[in-house]
Amino acid sequence: MTAADAWTDLLSGLEGGQQRVTVHLAGGQSLKGVVVELDRTRQVVVLDEYAHGSAAARHESPVHTVLLPGIQAVTVHKQE
Repeated sequence: MTAADAWTDLLSGLEGGQQRVTVHLAGGQSLKGVVVELDRTRQVVVLDEYAHGSAAARHESPVHTVLLPGIQAVTVHKQE
């Protein structure tokens, strides 16, 4: 199993929920948000930085598309 497969399995369980995660990328950059979409074919995960409330409100916040092979680690935050 590759690292990308491990992150895919972890993130797929969180897709469409409100669980916040931080994705740590190669080079030291980190992106925080909730998993709104996981595309196994294109090997990408889409994070919504401020996903709360209705679907309309969620898509007004910054959205990040991250390549799964570029992920070094994932931190799953405790629910508040």
